[in-house]
Amino acid sequence: MKLSLSITVCCIFLTTACAQQEQATQPLSAQTESIHSATPTTYQIGVMIEAISAALAKPTDPSSLETISQYGTDSRYYVMIRGWLVQELSGVQSQLDATLSAQSRADSITASDLETKQSFIDKVAFLQRAIRRIDLE
Repeated sequence: MKLSLSITVCCIFLTTACAQQEQATQPLSAQTESIHSATPTTYQIGVMIEAISAALAKPTDPSSLETISQYGTDSRYYVMIRGWLVQELSGVQSQLDATLSAQSRADSITASDLETKQSFIDKVAFLQRAIRRIDLE
């Protein structure tokens, strides 16, 4: 009687352990499949980020606004891209304000200072146009 009870308990224990092991491996394989199927999407997002980064680096290029508009109007990425543009705008606006403040305290303003100021003004205008454009479409 004691032996049959021990065998029954061992069988129950092994069955439970095997079931738990099977459950533990299923989410892992499902997760692995999900990672492999998401790889093309991950690559596409990387390409998108590189394209937007290049567009932000060249605000005078006419295709820059088109690139940002192309990706920024996609509802899946709108919030991310708009947030990125707003943060960029905040940083450039801060740099412009610092430049204006430094120029107001300086005795003389050099041509380099004027170029720097103008580049910040152009970048602010570009970022505002980009934000407006993805908001309207």
